[in-house]
This record gives sequence, structure tokens and C-alpha cells, in this order.
Amino acid sequence: MKLIVVMALGLVWCLSSYPAWGQEVDLPAGAEVIFAPTPGASTGSLAMGGAQAALGSVSAVPVEGQPFTHAYRVTTREAGQARWSVQFKADLPETLEPDRAYLLRVYARCIDSTTGDGVVQAKIERNTEPWLECISRGLSFGAEWRRFDFPFEFSADRSFPAGQTQLTFHLGAERQTIEIGGIALLGFGPGVAVESLPRSRVTYEGSEPDAAWRQEAEARIDRYRKGDLRIIVRDAEGRPVPGATVLVEQQRHAFAFGAALNLNFLASDDPRVPAYREAFADRFNAVVFENELKWYGPGLRNREAVKAGLAFAEEHDLFVRGHVLIWPGMRHVPGSVRSLVSALRADPDDEASREALRAAVEERIDTMAKRLAGRVDDWDVVNEAFAHHDVMDVLNAAGTPHGAGVMVDWFKRARRADPGAKLYLNDYGILTAGSVADRHQTHFYETAQNLLDRGAPLDGLGMQAHFGSSLTPPTKLWSYFDRFAALGLPIKVTEFDINLDDPVLKADYTRDFYTAAFAHPSVNGILSWGFWAGRHWRPDAAYLNPDFSSRPSDEALRGLLFERWWTDLRLETDTLGEASARVFRGQHRVTISAPGQADVTIDEVTVDDRDVDLLVRLNSDGSQR
Repeated sequence: MKLIVVMALGLVWCLSSYPAWGQEVDLPAGAEVIFAPTPGASTGSLAMGGAQAALGSVSAVPVEGQPFTHAYRVTTREAGQARWSVQFKADLPETLEPDRAYLLRVYARCIDSTTGDGVVQAKIERNTEPWLECISRGLSFGAEWRRFDFPFEFSADRSFPAGQTQLTFHLGAERQTIEIGGIALLGFGPGVAVESLPRSRVTYEGSEPDAAWRQEAEARIDRYRKGDLRIIVRDAEGRPVPGATVLVEQQRHAFAFGAALNLNFLASDDPRVPAYREAFADRFNAVVFENELKWYGPGLRNREAVKAGLAFAEEHDLFVRGHVLIWPGMRHVPGSVRSLVSALRADPDDEASREALRAAVEERIDTMAKRLAGRVDDWDVVNEAFAHHDVMDVLNAAGTPHGAGVMVDWFKRARRADPGAKLYLNDYGILTAGSVADRHQTHFYETAQNLLDRGAPLDGLGMQAHFGSSLTPPTKLWSYFDRFAALGLPIKVTEFDINLDDPVLKADYTRDFYTAAFAHPSVNGILSWGFWAGRHWRPDAAYLNPDFSSRPSDEALRGLLFERWWTDLRLETDTLGEASARVFRGQHRVTISAPGQADVTIDEVTVDDRDVDLLVRLNSDGSQR
């Protein structure tokens, strides 16, 4: 259920009637004010019935020293179940045109909140399902007025008719009182490029090159992600061989660095498939299938596509995540299951429907986990239980905390079906809360704790990481990881991406997010939710352009994975015939060259969390023992 706060619409139709626009910032000539609501006494306050009655209110307040005289003061009395639980919005009076430059301008300041910062998500979107977005930008601000400028344009499939397009501010992330003023949507004429318009640069605490956390991260990475490798070289008689050259060349990371694959595309005859395969294999050692293992019906949605994906994973020895066994919301189960849930809502005493629903879920788990046993390393047993819990609601006894009751059975069933797979609870909103103390995190923690307390074989926590412009500072990420590490479970970042139109910022935050996660001992992998703009749910977030050329974020990622965090050393044995080094955990190739001896290469030297001593005894014929 949503609390909808509707603006009073005092529309302004010409630039000259909106004071201070032209004087405050140089804008291209001919700007048209499409929409500029004016706060007034009629704004009032709104309330709603049910469990969230009177969750929010709005009023008009006078403002001094700004290019507007009044602002909206909006209060969210407690955090909603999601950011969109509390909204401040209005329909736009005109149809926005594709391929035209627009500018959304907003001023905001925080009066009070749980963190001292205000957090808002600004959107221009369709006002009916499927809520397609033209633009979505995060606003984070303190006690002083801050102006936000967001230039944008969009394609024809995001051009919605007048009356079907709305400007929306999502306010439900936390308890807060904020003021929003100077709202204006401007349109520009032909020849005005989006790049020529003013743009607010989003940033985050700790982005500075000399930020203190970076030194600590390097120390943590050395401690947690490296091991000691000692190579001991002896001749055929067992004597030390000093002065031998030792090359240590990493072949593979132990840590899981991966991405989502679109299997339907992978299995198609599209001429770009070879480039798609090659680009993935060049970067990643782990994979998750984007949609093809989800519960769409009684079987696999595309069996041949799944076979192609599994074959690709085995060909490249990829770590495989299974996503997902049960996504327990009405939108993510087959129609037959939705019907059973609806029947139980209408009649909780309908035992036939209850048993049919229970059997359908159990059959789903048994069939999928057994079918892929031995070929999937991790399973998301349950996905997004915070927002999607319809199935648990009708199967659980009243008062069962966080749906854990029936989920315990699901985890146990998955363990029996595939004893070798690690079983995860996966959810969104855990890492992307920015500076917000999000109650979503509390729900996730308590759900995991309840599962463990009731004997569920929960092996790990999956945390999605879909970022907009509200970017969680690296040290805040550490605090979140620390909180969940207390449960004693490994953490995997399962769906990382950054949906921003600032390529430099995306590259910077990709580097810093990966660094913060890699530096935390409880994190065992990072998987991006796609990598190529040609097959990505948010093309702006992809690492690669449609022609497979690298974006700055890809260059940043590869710089970490294959330069900073990649062992490539040339050593020399000392008088004892030994050479030692700290190397990144994973698989390495070791090549030894000694005077008068043929080179010796050992292809698979695995360094993990234990120190490794490699004794190589050279023979005159170039072999080794």
C-alpha cells in the first residue's frame, strides 16, 4: 500500500514568469517551463487508512534566500516498507518528446532525520503499471539547501501521453522531515544537447584519492586475500639451487568475480554470440543465469538455453549460482500457484488448496535442485522475502516471524535434493541504503537468524546491489558487512550494477565498491547483474557498449581483477635455493629457469588460506619431481 502525497499544481508556462531562472545559471536560449508546481495553502496534509495511517504529511512553508519563496515540507513519520511506500507526486500536463533535451531541477534540504541526511528518489515515470521510468535519480542532502540538476533525454518507448506521465519523489526510505522547493521541468529546442546542460555531480564520502579508508583496505586485502608461497628448488642430488629464476603467473582467482548471462541470447544464432561468450570468459570466473531458472511453469522455461549455459560454465570452469528456487511473491510464481494463493486468501480453511500449494512448492524445489545437482554451486533458495511473501503468508501459522516457518522446510528440502550446493537467502536493499538505517536490513537479519534458530541449513547471505545515484560510502559498506558477519555466514554480492549517466562516477564507484567488498573477510564473491549493454536490464549500467568496446567502468574493473589483484612476479632463489612471496589466492603457474637446466613449468599451483611450500627437484633432462 502506498501513501500518495499530491502536489498542488500551480503551473508556470513561460520562462519569464518564473523568477531567477536565467539569472541564476546560464541555460540555452528558448527554454520552456514544462512543469513548475507552486506550494500553497491548499497543499494540506494527507492520511491513509490501514496499518500505515497518517504515515506522512505535507505543508507549504516560506523560504528566504533562495530563488523561490515557498517550499513543500514533507514529513515521513516512520520508514515505509520500501522507498516508494511514501510518495510525493503529480501528473505532468504534457507529453514528453523523445530525443529532446530536458532538465529536471530540484532544491532540497533536510530538517530532521534518523541520520541527519535527507534521502529521496526522484523519478519521471509512467503513472500506471509497469511503471516504466524516463529518469530515476537519487537525492541525498543535509541541512543546507542544495540544488540538483538532472539533464536527460529518452527513447520513443519512454514517451508516455499527457495524463500518463508523473513526476514522483519516493520518500519512504527513512523517518525524515525535508523541504523541497524550486521544482521545475524544462524542455529545450532542437540543437540543444543534453551534454550542454548543467549537471549535478553525485558523489559519496570516501571518493577522494587520498581517503583514509584506502590504506586500511589495502592492508585488509593483503591479510585476507593473499597467501604465502615458498618455492624450494633443489638439483637432482637434493642440493639448493641458488640464482634460479622463478616466474609466478596467476591463472585464476579463488574469489568469485562473476556476472549474469542471458541464456536465451547465448543459445541463439545471433552473430554477436561469439563476442558475448568471449567477453564474458575474458573477465569472469563465476556466472548466474539471468532468468532461465526462475519459476515460470512446471518445467524449465527454455531447456535448450539452460543446457547451453551449463555447457558454457563447464567449458570455462565457472562457479555457478542457481537463481532462484522460490521467489514467493504473486508476480513471480506460475498462474496455477497464484490461483491457489488467492483461494487461500479468500478461504483460509481451504485445506485442499493449502496442500496443493505446499505440494507445488515442494515439487518445484525437488525437481530443480535434483535436476541440477552437482552442476550448481550455490542456490538462492528464497529471493526477496521482505517484499515478496505471498506464499509464506498463506502457508504459515499466524504470528510466524518473517515467514521463517515454511521457509525452514524449503531449505531442508533443498539440502536433501542437492547436498553439495550452498543454500542462500537473497534480498535487495541491504547494501544500497546509502546513509539510511534501513529497516529492510533488520528484516533480513532477523529472517536469517530465525531460519538458523529453527534449524534451517542456511549457508550464506546473498545481497543484491542495484545502485542509482545514492552510493553507499565504502566505510558504511563495511559496517553493513560487519553487522551480518555476526551471523557467522559468508556473504555474496549477487546483483551489482550502477544505473547512472556519469561514466566517470560509475568507474570510480565500481573500483571502490569492489575494493570495499574484496577487503572484507566475510564476502566470498561479487556478481554483476549483466555486463554488456546489448543484453542488460539497465543498459546504462553495463560495462561494455553495444559494440563490445569498454566503458570506463569496465576498465576500472579489469584494472582491479587483472592488475592490482593479480599476481605476476619474477623472483630469484637465494643461497638456500628458496624464493618466497605473498600472492593472491587462486591458481598459479610457476616456471623455474636455472643455469644449465631446462625450464620447468608447473601449471596448477593452488594457494588458498594456508601457506604453500612448493618443493621442485630439477633433473638434468629438464624434468622435475
